[in-house]
Amino acid sequence: MNGNLTYKFGHFIFSTFFRFATGWDVEGRENIPEDGPVIVAANHISNWDPPVLGSSLTRPVHYIAKKELFEVPVLGDILNHMGMIPINRGKPDRNAIREALNILKNGEVLGVFPEGTRSKTGKLRRAKLGIVMIALRFKAPILPVGLSNTNQPFKSRMKVKIGKPFTLDEYYDQKLDKKEMREVGAKIMGEIKLLLE
Repeated sequence: MNGNLTYKFGHFIFSTFFRFATGWDVEGRENIPEDGPVIVAANHISNWDPPVLGSSLTRPVHYIAKKELFEVPVLGDILNHMGMIPINRGKPDRNAIREALNILKNGEVLGVFPEGTRSKTGKLRRAKLGIVMIALRFKAPILPVGLSNTNQPFKSRMKVKIGKPFTLDEYYDQKLDKKEMREVGAKIMGEIKLLLE
């Protein structure tokens, strides 16, 4: 099964499952750009987040995912077929950044969880600088998404709130130090936070 068919099949299966088995509300699909590169940035509270987010979007999305997932039998093959990008979370990963930039250059959708890992408390964490670097280097619009209740899908209706795309124009083509990069990350997380209130 090629990557496109694998993605469509997975999208159908998960969409059906979320609709009938767990309860699932999506708001703001009209904010998704119909074409062109876009970075989808969402909060991360559960292992359900990638399929919930992917099923909520009207365009295929390529995720950056931790390298360890690609080493799991069967799952690793599925992730590769679906065009997911493995990243080494312990240190800067130039290959992952290069692949992410190629996805955007091809006018596709890149899905990221800026926090880099799940928040067990639900409280937003600080954005990782690698995600900030990708956003600044490619200058693609960022589509913020707030995910709620994905950590308890069978107890509460899962909610996906898609915000309006925004850009980071005021930071483009500037040499930013670590503190300024963190400010950019805080802006991204701030847009996500608004969708959780």
